[in-house]
Amino acid sequence: MATQVTLELLKGYLERFGWHRYKAVDEPLEKEGIIHTGWRSSEEAEGYNMAIDPMVEKNCLSFRVSKVLVAPRETTPAERLADLLMAMGFINYRIILGKFAYDPRDGEVRFSVDVPIDENDLSYEQFQHCLGIAVKTVEEYAPKLKAIAAGEKTAQQFLDEELGGEAEAVAAFGQLLRELLERLEQELRQRREGQSDEPLEEV
Repeated sequence: MATQVTLELLKGYLERFGWHRYKAVDEPLEKEGIIHTGWRSSEEAEGYNMAIDPMVEKNCLSFRVSKVLVAPRETTPAERLADLLMAMGFINYRIILGKFAYDPRDGEVRFSVDVPIDENDLSYEQFQHCLGIAVKTVEEYAPKLKAIAAGEKTAQQFLDEELGGEAEAVAAFGQLLRELLERLEQELRQRREGQSDEPLEEV
């Protein structure tokens, strides 16, 4: 059952992962407490706060990175906010595990990985995978979302950057197909006109 996912288990997994700075606290009206921890990519980096919350009553374990950025509705230009939400929606569309979310009440943007813990144990490998996904995704996309919220980048520019490599690959593949089709049509035409006794070449 989900009750096997306890704070003691999660603390042991954190220690094994190499994160020794955390605080486990009780939560009122919940069977299990919550673990507060965080990381920073360098000494100069601002860093991020993460809560690891075994919500036993909901049979869910949540890895939440709070306040990735804050963009209140009252003070953020509507166009920037629309760009921010579009970029977040596209990121959520692309990634497999986890999601960015926006709270319209205070403008908080957070990232979370939520996994069910109904009737199975949580292995260290699963824990490591979820924690790693949270760190990697936030490190990759948080600076880009912050730039959009600050007006330094538009959603269109973000999409162009994200899709740039894919668009080039699709264009190159399309060009190759066009060249192959043109070659095939030319050889078929020559054969019909009796201008070539050569068999069709494989393409």
